[in-house]
Amino acid sequence: MTEALSPPRPWAVYGFVSLALGVLFVLGLMAGSHWVSPSNLITIFEGNGDLLTKISVMELRLPRNLLGLIGGASLGVAGAVMQGVTRNQLASPGLTGVIASAALATVSLRTFGTPNALWLPMAALAGGLIGGALTFAISGRRKLQPERVVLAGIAVTSMATALTTAILLMSGSEAAELFYWLAGSLMGRGWQQLQMVLPWLLIPLAAVLVMHRPYRLLQLDDDLALAMGLSVGRWRAIFLVLALLLTAALVAFTGPIVFIGLVAPHIAKRILGDQPQHWLPMSALLGGLLLLAADVLARQLAFPQELPVGMLTALIGAPWLIYLLNGHATPRSI
Repeated sequence: MTEALSPPRPWAVYGFVSLALGVLFVLGLMAGSHWVSPSNLITIFEGNGDLLTKISVMELRLPRNLLGLIGGASLGVAGAVMQGVTRNQLASPGLTGVIASAALATVSLRTFGTPNALWLPMAALAGGLIGGALTFAISGRRKLQPERVVLAGIAVTSMATALTTAILLMSGSEAAELFYWLAGSLMGRGWQQLQMVLPWLLIPLAAVLVMHRPYRLLQLDDDLALAMGLSVGRWRAIFLVLALLLTAALVAFTGPIVFIGLVAPHIAKRILGDQPQHWLPMSALLGGLLLLAADVLARQLAFPQELPVGMLTALIGAPWLIYLLNGHATPRSI
């Protein structure tokens, strides 16, 4: 009689993923129109090296990498939260209309006004909340079936995209910049953008990771969770608002980056198995890993030009969605 394979030890997985993340982070500092060797990279961090290379690494690539790391972690956690609290494997920011609605709100604000950049996350949050609420309202208040959520999300996303396109036709000279922004990119995001978006990401990210107990209880049947003293409706609303905030704040500064929130939680669950206490932190690490990897590829695949990172994440995520819809979902929904 063969013994069932036990899931790998979480700390070994954390170590491996963290090592891969570190390698990618260093690679992101080296990669670009001008490659920087490891020895030159060390020289720069020691405060030496030529001025042009130092500016390229310290003022452009380093904040871009940090935004990719933290932004990817935020999307991964947002997806894990949405899948967990709704117990729906296909729930994610991109498939529930949140990203498209946040983008619509941001484009509207940038087209019809001259807002301070600090207002962009608030506009994106309002748009994301409306889009997400509309998706779940259309899909039904009772037990949410994955197919209904996906279809409702497609409808909301299509509507938001159509409105965004109509607004772009009225945006005049700014249309070209907004079209590129809508493809999702980390290019040109420096310390200023990182400082503006950081509070919007780190505070809700820390809050979600700290609240691991109610997250685990929400995986249970509602009656059982209530019997254990959890206010299910209140906690579900809190988690969903935090997930929407994580997604919308990033969209406001990078444009729509889809499918990280779908793929990262599924990989985390497949690696760790039935260990829900580790799904959120592992989803964060894998989200950062996926976005950094996509960004490094975006710089190199069409060199000397740069591809939008949102296009690459869509190419990664779309086959995964097809795989899940064809009945290859994990045995127990997140």
